[in-house]
Amino acid sequence: MSCEQCIDLCVKYVIRQPEQLRKAIRIAKHALSKGILFEINSADNWNQYSFQECAEKMIWGDIVDYHFVCKHCGTQFVLGAETYHGSGGYWSPENEKPSEIFD
Repeated sequence: MSCEQCIDLCVKYVIRQPEQLRKAIRIAKHALSKGILFEINSADNWNQYSFQECAEKMIWGDIVDYHFVCKHCGTQFVLGAETYHGSGGYWSPENEKPSEIFD
């Protein structure tokens, strides 16, 4: 269950265009810098770049698959996209229903 710290992040943000991916990356970077989230490693490491490289240089590989967790309540989030074929992706809490969907 999300907490006061991460409640604003508990939305599903659909990514269809590169600018939407850039925005989702900026949101995650901001939450990391504010100490709300920290990055966790997933079992499958599809990323060609670390999240830090991705966020600083706005570069990404064919697959974007970053995972985060709220430092305060443990809610997990995913930032995922398939950029090679342009099928898009999303930012969303992993294990709970988002409060809103931005499509």
